[in-house]
This record gives sequence, structure tokens and C-alpha cells, in this order.
Amino acid sequence: MFTDYKKAIESLFKIEATKDYTLDNIMKATALLWNPQDSFKIIHVAGTNGKGSVSKMLFSVLKIAGKRVWVFTSPHLIDIKERFETESWNITETDFINILNKILSFKIDLSYFEKCVLIAFEFFKLRECEYVILEVWLGWLLDTTNIVNPIITTITSIWLDHQEVLWSTLEEIAFQKAWIIKPNIPLVLNFKNTVIEEVVKEKNAQIIFTDRKVETNLLWEWQEKNASLVYEIGIYLGIAENIILSWLKKVVHSGRLEFLKENILVDGAHNIDSLKVLKNFIKQNLEYKFDQIFYCFWLKKWKNIDMVLDVFWKNENYILVDIESNALEDIKKHSNRFPLRTKEHIISESNKNKKNLYVVFGSLYMIWDFLR
Repeated sequence: MFTDYKKAIESLFKIEATKDYTLDNIMKATALLWNPQDSFKIIHVAGTNGKGSVSKMLFSVLKIAGKRVWVFTSPHLIDIKERFETESWNITETDFINILNKILSFKIDLSYFEKCVLIAFEFFKLRECEYVILEVWLGWLLDTTNIVNPIITTITSIWLDHQEVLWSTLEEIAFQKAWIIKPNIPLVLNFKNTVIEEVVKEKNAQIIFTDRKVETNLLWEWQEKNASLVYEIGIYLGIAENIILSWLKKVVHSGRLEFLKENILVDGAHNIDSLKVLKNFIKQNLEYKFDQIFYCFWLKKWKNIDMVLDVFWKNENYILVDIESNALEDIKKHSNRFPLRTKEHIISESNKNKKNLYVVFGSLYMIWDFLR
């Protein structure tokens, strides 16, 4: 049993189960906790990109509407407590340790993410939460979060990602993400997809479709589409329209098209489609403002560096961000292709050259180093 927060965090990574790709163990653990996931109203959020943004937007709207709403998202940027956010604070170190110890006492082989989900469920139940915004992990049939019974669901997007371990076509991805849809439960959608529509019909669910754009303080037109999902969910939950529209302009969501200073832009773009969105944003809004643009990035394990080069231009000023992380690819084997620079070096160069833009992207596991 743990008494020290740092040692408890380390244990989550060191005592990692081999994922058996079933829901058996998570079901056993929730049963021993008396099914805490049934204690609150769940808004279930899936999608290739946009899950985190939609979750944070919903959180902002429901919180100001006076709801006891808490949100579970991943990954975190700086501290794991960010994953468990209430309307006024994140989970405390004491609560985190106590709940983790309780879960470990069950002696059930659980993965890192399964432990995080269980901590969230138990924490939210103990604090008598009313609404929980629950973001999926990979969002497939056997996603750990797929044991819940939500009151409403949304799929933010269907794009290619994680092909190295999951699916290779958009049809397969759509079919897997459609497992978030539950019988007779409405699904909010802002794009057409025949695979999803067939699952909705089979489960006698309902699609609440929106093709509008809704203004938000989060940058770029893609966030306006995300905001339209939040608008429809808010209306469905009975939130006043003026509250929804006003608080969609006051969302806090770090690491997504965020300027840390006038010439350092960070973004969590990490797959082909999100990289294209980032490229278009730079092309339409920033290229003419700066003398040079430096693309500073690194990628999560199994990601192909050529994916970035295929989206942007082959002859751009690329910098590989040199940080230590078990979640990222081994950067040293690419040192012959592009220069390696630390965060400190990039920040120093940005201070010397105000007319140069430094775009930091590729993985939130890397971006957190800049944000802290």
C-alpha cells in the first residue's frame, strides 16, 4: 500500500498488466466497488480527434449552468490529477492514493488505463457527482469505458489513427467507435457516416445531427464544429441557449492551438488529419506574419516520422524536440535527418528571433514539457 503520491504514480507504470483485450477484469473491479459508474449521469465522448476539446467545452457549459459536473480525460499534460477534474478542483493526492490502494487490494490484473478509469469512477461517486463527461481511450468495442450506460453520446470525428495497432480503414474505425452507441440513447453527430447510421438503426437509438458552426474561444474552424456538438448536447440536457453560447467562448483547454508567447505555438496534432488542420491554420493565418517557420516536433511510439513530412513540405525547417519519455519514439535514430534541440534551446532561439515562428506539435506527451 502506498502513502507517498510520487511512488503511487510510479507504480501505475511499473505494475502494468498485459492487456488481454476483454472487459472481464474491469467488470470484476467495478463490481467490488459496487458499480460506482451507475451513480451519475454519463456523457460519453468518442472520436479520433476532438474528444478532449468537446469534453472541456461541455465541462465549461455544465459547470456554469450550476451542475455538479466532473470530467475524465486523457492524456494529462503535467500531472495525472488533471484527468480527474471537478467543478472546483482536481482530485487530491490523498484521494488518489486512497482509491488506488483500494483498487490494488483487489489483486486483479489491471492495465494503467483501467486503474485510471476505476479511480475516476470511485472518486466521482464518493464526491456525489451529478454529471460525468467521460472520454474514451481508443474508443473501440472493448474500450475500458464501454461498460457504462450513458444518457447521451457523441462521436466527434472518424479519421485514420493508430493503424499500427488497430484498424486500417475508415469503415473499420467507424464500426469500432460506433460501439459507444447504446440502445435508445441519442447520439450527437456533425458528419454523415453510413456505418454509424446503420448501428444507430440496429440499436434503435437516435441521431441528433448538426451541421452548424458555433463560436468558441478555441482557435480555428474545426473547434467551431466541435462546439456545435456541445451546443446540441447542452440543449438536450435543458441548458439555456445563452449560457451555452456565452461559455463556449470561455473554455480552458491547454495544448490545442495555444500561443505560449507571440512566436511559439503549441498544438496536439499527431495524425494525418489533425496535421492537415494545423497546416491550414498556419498557411491562412501565420505564414505572412513571420520570416521563417520552424516545425518542432516529436511523436509517440509507433508513429512514422514521414507522416509529418508527407503533410507539410519536404524542405521545411524541422527540429526534433529532444526530451526523455517512455511514451515517445527513440529520437536518436533520426538525428542524422534533422537537428535535435531541447525545449530550452527552442525557447532561447525564439527570444532571439521574434520574427521567426516556432510551431511545437506531434504528441501531448512532448508538449507538456513546454507547458510546465
